[in-house]
Amino acid sequence: MDNKKKIHFVHYDAGPGGMEVLLPVIIKELTQFDFSVYLLRSEKPGVSVYQGMTIPVQYGDDNNLKAFIKAFSYARKYRNEIFHVYNIGPFFLLLFKLAGVKHIVYSIHGTVYWKSELKKYIFKAVWKLALNKRIVFIANSEHSKNEFFKKVSERYAMQVIYNPVDANRFKENKTIRTDNTINIIYAGRLANGKNLYKWIDIALKVHLQFPQTAFNIYGDGALKSEISDYVLHHKAEDYIHLPGFKKDVEQVYQEADVLLFLSEYESFGNVVVESILSGTPVIVSPIPSMKEIFRDYPQFLLSDDIQKWEIEVNDKIAQLETLKKLAAQASKNFAERFGVSQHMNALAEIYENAN
Repeated sequence: MDNKKKIHFVHYDAGPGGMEVLLPVIIKELTQFDFSVYLLRSEKPGVSVYQGMTIPVQYGDDNNLKAFIKAFSYARKYRNEIFHVYNIGPFFLLLFKLAGVKHIVYSIHGTVYWKSELKKYIFKAVWKLALNKRIVFIANSEHSKNEFFKKVSERYAMQVIYNPVDANRFKENKTIRTDNTINIIYAGRLANGKNLYKWIDIALKVHLQFPQTAFNIYGDGALKSEISDYVLHHKAEDYIHLPGFKKDVEQVYQEADVLLFLSEYESFGNVVVESILSGTPVIVSPIPSMKEIFRDYPQFLLSDDIQKWEIEVNDKIAQLETLKKLAAQASKNFAERFGVSQHMNALAEIYENAN
């Protein structure tokens, strides 16, 4: 008889976002638990983070009413087991509460809770109904934790567990390159909030000063077509490329000279940690999560004055060898601070203590 505790991961979809790519890692590492996945929305075409895995994956619906009915039915059926939910929001959380789910672990991987004043009042009211002291709250950074306390509630205890990054997968490539091209990359979703138009504007300026630069925007998302058109509009297709999503992203980092990451908001920022572990320096926007990650290495941060970013990026590219040495130093610190073991040990303890 299988006595493993059963854990149900619940989130919206299986596209390879910063949060989603972590979940298969957890499943593979914590073999002492029995995992299933419930996705709140319909199955989508394209890459799934669960592709090739043998765990059960069930889907909800894109229609809200049908999604609520399906989720309620699933929750009611497995209400005595552990539901580890990721950024599902107050409505589905309340639904699981009404379905009688006894053990809920709520992981916060975001900082945006509403986008209008009307939604603010509605969402805050539903959050009040959904929250209770039996829920175990996890945040993936101090910034995420503080935003939840500020916007939703500070009545409940919350543990910060940094996203796990596999230091054995992301490690420095000792191969010496023979060309003099400077390969500057972006890796992540092509979506609003990633500041990709600003990224391209800066790339255009950098290329004027450093003609040997090449730029690669790795990833997929809703803005891919618009970003491609923007590159063509500026006649920059010879040196700004969109190779799409790459599963072997560790090779992408190893082949890069620098990761340029200008996101407007992030709860954490896996890609910058992965890049540093790969020995590749980064140039990042000064948002709170980046300041938290690079608290000991502010040299990787741009200033708060966005008008100065073009000049600052050029200055940092001019000092690239210095940044590479600093990245090698930072990678040792990051391997310990953001390693897989810190996340898995904390998560296993939470699951074991769920009674």
